[in-house]
Amino acid sequence: MGLLAAALPLIGLVSLLLRSELDPHIENYPLHFVVFGLVGAVAFGLGYAAGEAANRRGDARVLLLSLAFMATGGFLLLHALGTPTILFADEHAGFQVAIPVGLLVSAVFATGSAFVDLRPAVAAALIRRRTLLRLAVLVAMGTWLAWTLAELPPLGGPDNEAATNDLLIGMAVLGTIMYAVSAARYWSIFRASRSLLSAAVVSCFVLLSEAMIGVAVTGERQWHASWWEWHGLIVAAYAVVGLAARREWREERFRRLYLPTTRERHQKVSVLFADLVGFSGFAERSSPAEVAAVLDAYWGAAAPLITRRFGGDVEKFIGDGIMATFNNRGDQPDHALRASCAALALQRRVTRLAEHRPDWPRMRVGVNSGDVLVREIGGDGHIAYPSVGDTVNTGARLESLAPVGGVLIGPRTYEQLPAGAVVEERVGLRMKGKDDAVDAYLLHALPC
Repeated sequence: MGLLAAALPLIGLVSLLLRSELDPHIENYPLHFVVFGLVGAVAFGLGYAAGEAANRRGDARVLLLSLAFMATGGFLLLHALGTPTILFADEHAGFQVAIPVGLLVSAVFATGSAFVDLRPAVAAALIRRRTLLRLAVLVAMGTWLAWTLAELPPLGGPDNEAATNDLLIGMAVLGTIMYAVSAARYWSIFRASRSLLSAAVVSCFVLLSEAMIGVAVTGERQWHASWWEWHGLIVAAYAVVGLAARREWREERFRRLYLPTTRERHQKVSVLFADLVGFSGFAERSSPAEVAAVLDAYWGAAAPLITRRFGGDVEKFIGDGIMATFNNRGDQPDHALRASCAALALQRRVTRLAEHRPDWPRMRVGVNSGDVLVREIGGDGHIAYPSVGDTVNTGARLESLAPVGGVLIGPRTYEQLPAGAVVEERVGLRMKGKDDAVDAYLLHALPC
């Protein structure tokens, strides 16, 4: 039944081509501009949303899938912009073939997303270069636009039409194979963990593969019903994925596509704990509004400092405390330095705030580095990816032993700091829950 449903678009396409009376000429420029402009924007937006999820969780599969969606959507927009009589009086070959070009670029990313789980080292490298990959898609779109308007070969000149047809056929054959292989691979992913979203991706790639077949066989049928059909297959492909994603929990729409190593992995990180000293007493003698003002001032300054300036992730607020992690996605080899610099900068910021309000509580900070288990917990309604392990527990204990206004770091953090770190060794500290004494270092300065 599934094979029959998948074959129906091709059966319809063949029927249109064999019976000319079923394949009328339908030339409607405004409709073409509006429909494919909107679909391009939706596909690009879907890709951007998936990319944000991939960036937040460090997932290479969803990253590559997002790039595939962005490529198709971007080139659909170029195709729509080049609709004759709308923004340009004449037809440009580059705009005419923009969709197949975008589909081929998309097919490369789609194939990568289907097989990236086979090479964990490649997945980690892709996450580290995620910004460059996104930029590459935008550069490809800009380059194609400039090439089209300049009418450079093979998009211009006396042999333009023949060269364009040859280009279309070559792209269509390659794209058809790549989408078909990707669909087959995602089918195995669907069978291993059945979800609506993975099934939608399979359907999307099957439809795009069939659209590429339409590109190859309708080159001379522009504006005919058969030409419109393969355009319609692209619309259907992204409608299916968009609807499936919309049915997922809004905070983690793409989590059912995450790699197993995203949903549970061992990771070397640095954790930062900060806590307000004497906060309970302050809260007891202050009004709720004053307590809220303190928390807003401190954590309102801490969150952007940690995330934007030093690239950490605020994992949670714990009443008057905060926990942040560095290298959560495996793309920060200098995570110990980042966490330590963030801790010192946080203390300086809090000190400046407290200078104007001497009655406000001060802060102590602990930093520790080591291995943790990052694992998905929860379900639709709330999903979290907390870091778990002794590294985290020790980081919390270091914070509780830090002096007011100070930063106490663990030995594995200290070992990773560069020359020039100014520390004061604290030997034989007793920690709750640990039988053996622990050495630590009071951090005073760093070449941040």
